[in-house]
Amino acid sequence: MKTIYPNLRANILLCFRKTMTDFDQEKFLNEPIYAFDFRFMIGDVEDFLVFSEANIEWQYRRELLEIKRRAETEDFEPGFRDHLETNAEHRFTVSLPLRVRYGVLVAFTTSVEWAVGYIVGRLKEQLSQVPNGTNQTVHYLLDLNKLTGLGDAELLQDYEALVNVRNCIVHSSGLVENYKFREELPTAISRLKGVHLGNWHFFGEHVCIERSALNPYIRGIADYIVKLYEACDKQGLWESET
Repeated sequence: MKTIYPNLRANILLCFRKTMTDFDQEKFLNEPIYAFDFRFMIGDVEDFLVFSEANIEWQYRRELLEIKRRAETEDFEPGFRDHLETNAEHRFTVSLPLRVRYGVLVAFTTSVEWAVGYIVGRLKEQLSQVPNGTNQTVHYLLDLNKLTGLGDAELLQDYEALVNVRNCIVHSSGLVENYKFREELPTAISRLKGVHLGNWHFFGEHVCIERSALNPYIRGIADYIVKLYEACDKQGLWESET
């Protein structure tokens, strides 16, 4: 994963945000764009979330119209239309959206792991050993935060909480009862707005993620990773690319 693209193609997007009076051609051509590949990667994750949520909402409206059409043209038994509408409501407002949010959380944390792994692989000095039971990426982020002096410990604690939620989703389908570290889960979730434990699916207590709950965390961590790349470069903490 490349870090800096100081070329015209990469800076085209920035050009549209500058006024003609503020535009400095020399600065424009030489301004580095940090974590360029990661920006696209994490942008795709959030775009997928937004697109999927909107598409599911549209499909739900379409399904209700189809049920209404069938009810008007077919000889439904009493209560059958209500049955179809109830099933559609659960599918399009609970089941499908929650699966999308689960998937997006996994994709998001994976993208961060790739980005952090790239930084650690280029550092001039080795970070401290990862303690047993600690997520490697979270440990590296905390070490890098101290090393660079960025001072975003609260944000990184939010990310650690998201990793704990991700682990529950990956290892036990989001179900609390089967999760090995279920005692730690409520504390992690208490940090996160729009994330809680509930029983939307009637399978037992599980991780529930509200619509738009993940977006601010994706943007916040993404901005932090870009700042981390920039700090490592400007402070000379890693080897230069050849």
